[in-house]
Amino acid sequence: MNDIMTFEALKRRLSDLEKSVSKYSSVVETLRESEHIYRTISEKSFAGIYVVQNGRFRTVNANAASYAGYTVEELIGTKSDRIVHPEDRERVKRNAREMLRGERTSPHDFRIMTKKEEIRWVMETVASISYDGKPAILGNSMDISERKLAEEMLQQSENLYRTIFENTGTATIIIEEDTIISLVNTEFEKMTGYSKEDWEGKRSWTEFVAREDVERMRRYHYLRRDDANAAPRNYEFSLIDSWKRVRDVFLTVAMIPGTKKSVASLADMTEQKIALRKARESVNWYRTIFETTGTATIIIEEDTVMSLVNTEFAQLSGASKEYCEGRSWTDFIVPEDVERMKYYHQMRRIDSNAAPRNYEFGFLDIKGNRKDLMITISMIPGTKKSVASLLDITDLKQAEEEAKKREQEVHSKSRNLEEVNTALKVLLKRREDDKNELEEKVLLNVRELAVPYIEKLKKTRLSSNQFIYLTILEKSLNDIISPFLHNMKVKYSKLTPTEIQVANLVKEGRTSKEMSELLNLSTRAVDFHRGNIRRKLGLKNKRSNLQSFLLTHS
Repeated sequence: MNDIMTFEALKRRLSDLEKSVSKYSSVVETLRESEHIYRTISEKSFAGIYVVQNGRFRTVNANAASYAGYTVEELIGTKSDRIVHPEDRERVKRNAREMLRGERTSPHDFRIMTKKEEIRWVMETVASISYDGKPAILGNSMDISERKLAEEMLQQSENLYRTIFENTGTATIIIEEDTIISLVNTEFEKMTGYSKEDWEGKRSWTEFVAREDVERMRRYHYLRRDDANAAPRNYEFSLIDSWKRVRDVFLTVAMIPGTKKSVASLADMTEQKIALRKARESVNWYRTIFETTGTATIIIEEDTVMSLVNTEFAQLSGASKEYCEGRSWTDFIVPEDVERMKYYHQMRRIDSNAAPRNYEFGFLDIKGNRKDLMITISMIPGTKKSVASLLDITDLKQAEEEAKKREQEVHSKSRNLEEVNTALKVLLKRREDDKNELEEKVLLNVRELAVPYIEKLKKTRLSSNQFIYLTILEKSLNDIISPFLHNMKVKYSKLTPTEIQVANLVKEGRTSKEMSELLNLSTRAVDFHRGNIRRKLGLKNKRSNLQSFLLTHS
């Protein structure tokens, strides 16, 4: 019985085991099918598929590895953020967490760094799964680098277009097929005084065109949309700005390929037209002045050719304007002046102040006759041309030469007269010296040879007749020497008559004792007078010798 029970129990267990084996086989088969499906999806999918567990790649398909330029084997086991661009890592983690929590449903994109350190863009979605019985993340990604590049190029193109449109420097508008203006730039606002808000998508360009130009421009508008070359690309028209002023505008218009839109650039020519009109007036004034200036005038090009000459130059050269214009000015210059003037010509075009503005040169007319000319020359601002005025100074030069000759003759005669005058001055000085010397000698002889004896005779016993004769003799001698004494007074006007007598005796080398006897004065009186003389002559308290001073200044 026990054996039967045991057998029955064994059969039941065997039956249970068979059921378990059957169930296990079914599970294994299911697992095999799932693995086959996963591998098929993983290998055949265009997407990059990978499983990340604990921050590392557990499985990676070939596509996901190829995005980064790695092999599957190189990525498995490495950190999943290894290939994420350092600047995007935090954002990637934040977006993945939001997606796993169900807070985000849309894919997110980010940059990866390839094995060659190149940047590529991928788009990713993530989901929570169980891998080997543990939580993991299933990632699904796609390489969108080309799309990103296209988007960037498109954005750059858009930015470039808008930048050019806004900064082209001219008023620019986009016109729709129905003549409505869909876009205007800032320059259009500045030129017309209209705002973008007033025009974009609201008004037709016909509203700012002068009435007389509307029909012509409308015809161009529709012709251009049938055939881009059927209407002129450039033309002028009158524009009415927001201040109701009429502006002269030059228009450049073209179709935008693949559309019925056109782009038009408007250049305000009002000021230029006014300037052109004034320039034409200036040209007329210039030509009038050029012809009636009264001096020979020419315009010289950089290559020395005379591009314009006036009637005065034609008369000066003896040649017609037609003959002169187109020829080099060097054809009319004497050979010895050509190189100098060519040098001036070149230097003036490097620096307008590097060559003289006025100078003389030799000129040859059509017949070979030489003339002396004075030139005044300047550069025409903003060009390499120069304008020169020529003045014939031949007669003036001849007059100057004659004047120089006369001046030399006068100078020669003047020099001779100076020499004669110098000789006369020497003779007169000699005569004056001789005269002074004679006066000194006469005065000295009288005082030394006559006066002392007269003074002695006065002290002797004389008869009345003798005294009278002596008095007459003394007076006669005084009359003789009185002119000489006068000269002494002139030289020494500060001195008294007695001081003059003492000074004269000092100059002669007389002692105080001798002077006291001759002048009938005491020695103390003579010394007193000598002191006065030194004081009046500025010799007081100086070691200067009175006799030497008087001899030097007599």
